[in-house]
Amino acid sequence: MCGIAGIVNISGSVENMPVHIKAMSDTIRHRGPDGEGFLFFNGVEVIPAYGNDTPEGVVASSLKYSPKIPIQNISQENIQFALGHRRLSIIDVSAAGHQPMCDHEKRIWIVYNGEIYNHIELREDLSQKGITFRTNTDTEVILQSYLHWGEECVNHFNGMWAFVIFDSIKNILFGSRDRVGVKPFYYFNNGNCFAFASEQKALLKLPFVNPCINIKAASEFLAGDIQYIERGEENMFSTIFELMPAQNFTIDLRTKSFQRQNYYSLTTHTSFSSFNDAAFKKYRDETEKLLIDSVKLRLRSDVPVGSCLSGGIDSSAIVSIMAKLAGGGYSVNLGGKLKVFTLSFDDPSIDESKWARYVVDQTQAEWHRVSPSAEDLLRDMQDLNYAQDIPVCSTGTYGQFQLMRKAKEAGIKVILDGQGGDELFGGYMSHSIVYWKELFRCRKFGMFLSEASADGNLFFNLRQMVRDFSRREFSLLFPKSFQQSFYKSYFKKNYFLNNAIVNEYVCSGGLISELEVSRSSSLNEALLKDFTNTRLKMYLKYEDRSSMWHSIEARTPFADDHRMVEYVFNVPGSYKIHKGINKYLLREAARHYLPKEIKERKDKLGFVTPIDQWMKQMQSQCLDYFSDSLSDFIDVKKIKKDPAKFFDISSHADGVRAFRIVSFAVWKKIFNL
Repeated sequence: MCGIAGIVNISGSVENMPVHIKAMSDTIRHRGPDGEGFLFFNGVEVIPAYGNDTPEGVVASSLKYSPKIPIQNISQENIQFALGHRRLSIIDVSAAGHQPMCDHEKRIWIVYNGEIYNHIELREDLSQKGITFRTNTDTEVILQSYLHWGEECVNHFNGMWAFVIFDSIKNILFGSRDRVGVKPFYYFNNGNCFAFASEQKALLKLPFVNPCINIKAASEFLAGDIQYIERGEENMFSTIFELMPAQNFTIDLRTKSFQRQNYYSLTTHTSFSSFNDAAFKKYRDETEKLLIDSVKLRLRSDVPVGSCLSGGIDSSAIVSIMAKLAGGGYSVNLGGKLKVFTLSFDDPSIDESKWARYVVDQTQAEWHRVSPSAEDLLRDMQDLNYAQDIPVCSTGTYGQFQLMRKAKEAGIKVILDGQGGDELFGGYMSHSIVYWKELFRCRKFGMFLSEASADGNLFFNLRQMVRDFSRREFSLLFPKSFQQSFYKSYFKKNYFLNNAIVNEYVCSGGLISELEVSRSSSLNEALLKDFTNTRLKMYLKYEDRSSMWHSIEARTPFADDHRMVEYVFNVPGSYKIHKGINKYLLREAARHYLPKEIKERKDKLGFVTPIDQWMKQMQSQCLDYFSDSLSDFIDVKKIKKDPAKFFDISSHADGVRAFRIVSFAVWKKIFNL
């Protein structure tokens, strides 16, 4: 787990490459404080270099990729490309894990961020083919896999990754990002220079990258109802793009051409199938087997591993399985006792510690509770937005940010989390609504009434269906001018937005994109949309920045184990929501591990914070962030004229929207936009 950066001098006119790559590396030091390395290519020879954070043992070693030249001594002339790497030591923490790394003959070099969890199995497979390994790193496994399978190597990986390989044989740079986008990869390309990095802030260190705000992305963030941040290759910085999940790219160093290719596509079972007990037992047992194996693989670490514990189904299943494996003799580096981390608040309506306690009591884990306050958020507001690179949608991200800080203080370097469980098994109310509509569409009227009334709230559930339609679908029947007025009046915090921002949101199709999931014809179709490039991708982005800011590697067993993901997506939706119970398949697959109270839990919270209360408490301090420079996006005069109205929080949605506007103001200030 690390941070990577690179600059490719396409036109030959980019100067000061060593200075630029060092600045980029320094900017993402938090992603890898354990080591630093650089690689330069002048068209003739490859030159490894070291920096201030490169361990002395690396420089003194006899490794083929050991750097012997300090970066300040690298010539500024004729550099075709420069690569930078920051190391967070997780697997093989010795000097042998240094990067950039090369193969035995120095034919290929790599900078890599991530974990290939099945590296042991791949190593054994390649060894049987006569390939020799000199380290215990998964990085070397990627190198040898590339040499053996070429660009098809990524299809053999189970894990999360973003890497770039220099292939001196083909004279190309080959890059890849994992299937669901757990690990980030951003790039800039203006025809003269191609640059990439794990975080956007590193690219902003380049003098030729102009940090302009993408108006369309800003309008979706500020005015939209459902925020799917960084959904496409464009993002909040108009000159920076994202290599999408499941994409490879190549840069031909002779022709300077840049090409991207999709290497993977997730499919799902969309036809309706009625629930069958015998079929369900087969699905349940195979899902259990795959889930246990996914957690097992993600416990491989040479440094201590812990877990987040919200008290929900997903994280509770992970912690319970971890404890069962450790207690059963499976080798796990827990650094002593299993450590778990939970958000805890005095307000019983949002406090999940009462649920987490069931898991703690069963597993006898060492329990760390975190209770952030409005004062804490004010103190960390700038760090939070800087860490995330873009504005933050909700204070739930701050709760996660604080959990990672606590984990670091407790000596944990790797943490497991439940991201992906809801999107894989159907955990949100929106998924239930789509499933009810699927039943109605398939004329399963008896099942429709049975499922919609199973929780005893038929009237409420039907009202939710109607509300889901009327709030967005109904407004599309009217002209754009009506849609603009609708969004200004329905969401009262939009009253404080510049009219042009709301208009941009409506006219650029933001409203239509919000309907993509709810318009799905089946539950599995909706889950697939949530799992790929929308909701899950957003949560994985928050997870990565919150954890890596504190130099912690976050692992997500529900998100990136492609074997389990592919299997579950081909299980019919009727086995995921059954008798009004969401995530039914997961609950039953984890029945031998979960406490009874958690298995039968019906409510859902997850990283909930007292945002309503916090926004009221932070009112006076937040006003300081509203300057006239925001006038293209926010009506600052309205806020300053009537701050009581802006901070009048009558619902959770009001609190979220007010926070979002404040976060945008903070982000714009710290990035000097």
